[in-house]
Formats: sequence, C-alpha cells, structure tokens
Amino acid sequence: MTQTSPRKVDSGSIASQPRIRDAGWTWQRFWTRYRFAIITIINLSVFFLLWEWFARSGRVNQLIFPTFTDVLKNLKIGWFGGGNLEGFDNKMLADFVIAKNFWATLKIYTLSMLIAIGLGIPIGLLMGGSKWVDALASPYVWTLSSLPRIAMYPIFLMFLGIGESIKYAIILSTAIFPVIINTWAGVKTTEQSLINAAKVFGASKAQVYRKVVLPYTLPFVVSGIQLSLSRGLIGVVLAEFLSGAQFDGGIGWLVFRAAAAFNAPLTYAALFTLAVFALILVQGTRSMEAKIAPWRQVTKT
Repeated sequence: MTQTSPRKVDSGSIASQPRIRDAGWTWQRFWTRYRFAIITIINLSVFFLLWEWFARSGRVNQLIFPTFTDVLKNLKIGWFGGGNLEGFDNKMLADFVIAKNFWATLKIYTLSMLIAIGLGIPIGLLMGGSKWVDALASPYVWTLSSLPRIAMYPIFLMFLGIGESIKYAIILSTAIFPVIINTWAGVKTTEQSLINAAKVFGASKAQVYRKVVLPYTLPFVVSGIQLSLSRGLIGVVLAEFLSGAQFDGGIGWLVFRAAAAFNAPLTYAALFTLAVFALILVQGTRSMEAKIAPWRQVTKT
C-alpha cells in the first residue's frame, strides 16, 4: 500500500482567511448591537446642526428661535451655575435655576405618580374582578377621565387654593385614570380558555386570580403606567403654569417666567430638560416592560 505525501497548503492564505472572517463578524456584531444608537446619534447631530444653521441664517428672529449654542450655554448655567441669565434681577436666582426648579418638579411628580399607581392598580383590579364594583365605579371613572383637567382647575382652586395641594390634585387626577382603565381592561380580557384550564386542574377562585388573571394583566398594567407617566408629566407642567408665581415653582413655572422675560434660550433650555426627562421615562418603562412581558417585544432583525 502506497502512502501519499501530505498536500502542501499555502499557510499564508489559511492564516489570512480567518482574520477576514473574524473582522467581518466583529463588525456585524457591533452594527447589530449598536446600530440604533449610531443612527440616533447621527440623526440628532444633523438636527442640532440644522437648528444652529437656521437660527444663524437670519430668517427668524433669535428672540423667538435662539441658536442651539445659546441654549446649551443657558442649560449649563441653569444646571451648574457660573453665570447670569437674562430676566432675573438677582444673580443667585440665575445660578442653578433649572436644577432648583427641576428638583421641585421631580419631588411633586414622583410623589403624585406613586399615589396614582398605588391607587390605580387596586381600583382597576377590583373593577375588573367584581361586576358590582365595576357597576358602581365605572360612571365616575369614565366621566372624570374624559374631563379636561383645565376645566377642573377652578373647582380645585376653590377647594384647595393656590399652593402645592392643587398641583398634587391636578397631577393625580391626570395620571390615575390610565392605570385604572388599563388594569381593568387586562382583567376583563383575560382569555377564558386559560381560566377554564386552571379550573380543570382544580384551582380555586383565588388561585385562578393569582396564577392566571394577574400574570395576564401585567402587560396591561405596564402600558397603563407608561400612559400615566406621560399624562402625569403634562399634568405637572400644567399645574405649575397655573398655580404658582413664587420662585422654585417648578419647570413649568420656569418656562413661563423665562418666556415672559423674553429669554428664549432659557425657555428652550428648560423645555430641553423636560424632553430629556420624558425620554428617560419612556426608555425606563420600555425596559420594565421587556423584563415583565418579554413576549410583547418585537423580535429585532
């Protein structure tokens, strides 16, 4: 039996081929993981560059539409101090003015949202689980949820006066109903086949509610919280617009005060702070939904 000599292979071509594949695979993984972040950064960069160009072009008065660099300057002073802002007589009022008002807003907003979510979920569960509670509470829930909060402001004002109490009332009345309605809808739409299957295996009524209805309702609760957080942010700004002329009245008060002083850069800086905070809330609730109800997430391609 004859032995064949081993075939000589070009070691250079073999060594180079894996490196090409590895490089391509590394770039593919990088793009797959970070493509949305890269697209967002490019998108926002183009947007802010166009903002700066348009504001400097002279086509619009900078008293109405300031440059983005002026907005950033006011954002820096408003958060970290070190300068003076137009429209404020005292320099100490200018330093950290955005930070002070943002923390004032955050305190009221956080407490109001905790109350709204803490009350809204049990009320929604009771309405969904009991026909009697649903019949008694539904007329009030649907009527109050449909009323514009601005229409209820005079009533709040008569009962509570001007101060923090009326702010809590406006935010709570704005934020609680999305939680109640979505939780109620989750209980009501629980698939009957799941309930029947649990009963077949001998589950009691309490076990069915705890093991079937509550897990099925969780995604609806998360959606209600998402809506509640955005509605509550609208409510807190509205409340601060309407109810306070004192310093540290909140971001809503600051927007109104800066606009009244014709300080467009500070007005936009305060609005920019609100926008960033809203984005953080949205991303936070999306992450919470992904952990609680991963089956609702769209498969990424």
